[in-house]
Amino acid sequence: MKPRTKKLAPFVPLTKGTMKTPAWKATSHGAHSLYAVLKGRYNNRLQNSVYLAGRDATEELGSFSRRDNVRRWFRELEYYGFIRMVRLAHHGVNGHGRAPHYRLTEEWYNGQAPTRDYLNWDGVVFHEQKTPAHYQTKNRSRGPYAGATLAHTVCPLDDPIQPKARNGGPPGEAMCEEDRGPPAASITSLTTPLLLNGASLPLPEPGSWLDWASMLVTEDALSGLWSGAKRAVD
Repeated sequence: MKPRTKKLAPFVPLTKGTMKTPAWKATSHGAHSLYAVLKGRYNNRLQNSVYLAGRDATEELGSFSRRDNVRRWFRELEYYGFIRMVRLAHHGVNGHGRAPHYRLTEEWYNGQAPTRDYLNWDGVVFHEQKTPAHYQTKNRSRGPYAGATLAHTVCPLDDPIQPKARNGGPPGEAMCEEDRGPPAASITSLTTPLLLNGASLPLPEPGSWLDWASMLVTEDALSGLWSGAKRAVD
């Protein structure tokens, strides 16, 4: 009696012939993982095209797989010839977006034989030059376990403010070099001479204001000041 063959669990076939090609060895590890996910959506009986949205790809590939990396891996696989786009992204009948569809060049597609475009790779390594805005982005995170880093600027953002030279002539000089004596002190805070009993009192000499502060103001002096001010108003 012929022994019953054990059925294998679902798996994703990656042929050794494909993995030994120079194009596969030049492909990044992220693109390898993405290709395995796309290969798992291919059906040999249906010979269908495969598609995968960027959001679904980040969930299936796990952490450290951002959507911009997934888009770059799609372009890398197409550059080396492992996939070819057969339908562009578009909106469906219900208004929801549809991801672009690709055919696997190492598999049959709708009755068409495999093209294996990766065998025609010319040896030029895939490289994408990022825009200057990518390097100037601040607080760029490198995954959930990475800290924020600051981009270094090549030149200062603002030019330093330089004071403008004013045409104000030569610096001023002293008109006379002779000694002008000690600094002058205030003579009095009054703007008009005092009137006492109708008589005008002379203002004190410079330096004699302490004598005025020591004077006693009597009732006669106050009455004289009042009468003098009243006559001045009349």
